[in-house]
Amino acid sequence: MSDLGGRFLLLAADAPKPAAPGADGGSGGFLSFMAPLFLIAIIFYFLLVRPQKRERQKQDLLLKALKKNDRVVTIGGIVGTIVNIEPESKVVTLKIDDNTRMIFLRSAIQGPFAEGKEEPSLKENKI
Repeated sequence: MSDLGGRFLLLAADAPKPAAPGADGGSGGFLSFMAPLFLIAIIFYFLLVRPQKRERQKQDLLLKALKKNDRVVTIGGIVGTIVNIEPESKVVTLKIDDNTRMIFLRSAIQGPFAEGKEEPSLKENKI
């Protein structure tokens, strides 16, 4: 038994001593901690922030280019024709039907209505 205890003592004596805190300058721990966070921030910017900013600029250009008699669709899915729009105004008047006009915020316009897409008729929806 004493032989086994002696071997453990020899192994413990040969083991490398742990470095004292701050012996390596302390900057290695901070840099190794910040490098992955910095990398995640860069990935986050290129995958989320930059495309969203580009999409927002595209939407702003579309809203500025609206003019009278444009056929548009709102974010709620209402399709209409612009009958009144002021260049710097925040509101747009849409003609939905012959006697129906609705006032929307300019920001509620999703984009131009694509004529190529056909709306489903009521006859097709019968069960």
